[in-house]
Formats: sequence, structure tokens, C-alpha cells
Amino acid sequence: MERDSNTYLYDIVQGCHTIHIFTQHLDFEMYTADLLVKSAVERQFIIIGEALSRLKRFDVTMYDQISHADQIVGFRHILVHGYDIISDQLVWQAIQSSLTELLENCNNLLGDWPTSI
Repeated sequence: MERDSNTYLYDIVQGCHTIHIFTQHLDFEMYTADLLVKSAVERQFIIIGEALSRLKRFDVTMYDQISHADQIVGFRHILVHGYDIISDQLVWQAIQSSLTELLENCNNLLGDWPTSI
């Protein structure tokens, strides 16, 4: 499959939706107690960060329109390379404070591109 800016944005949107599905009925205590959900959420954040990183190489103008893109890519690097310093609180905070804005940014950039799962 040929990749383009919309494909990377779609990957980010899908990752955001997937994290929401995984965590929608959880509070922080439930999240921290579920190793499977924590691992799955972290994997989706890694995908999101990698898609953003590739988007930056492919279309820096579009990348620059995404709020906190550099921090999200940095978060991906921490998840991949700093596994020993990841805290559940840090990941939960990212879910609660950053996911909605990222999803809105990417959906706005995608426009009419289909984003349903």
C-alpha cells in the first residue's frame, strides 16, 4: 500500500479510537490493574508516535499543524526506549489530556477522508 499524509493521519485516528475503546469503561485503578490493557494502550501510543514521525518526514507542513506533535513523538521514544521509566500515571495522563485534541486535529486535517473503524 502506498503511504501518503492521509494514510498516516488515518493511522493516528485509528490509534486514538482504539485507545478510547480499550479504556472507555476504566478508571485509573482499573487501568493500572490490567496488564493486558496497559500493554495494548502503550502499543497504540507507539503506533501513533511512529505515524507522526513518518508524517513529519513525508509532509512537515501537515505535521506542524498537529498540536504537541513533537511531544507525542517524544512520548513514543520513551515508551520504546525508556520502558523502565514509564509510569502508569504518565500514560493515563496522556489518555485523559492529549488524546481528544490529537484526534480532533487529525480529523480536521483529514476532512472528508473516511475515518470510521
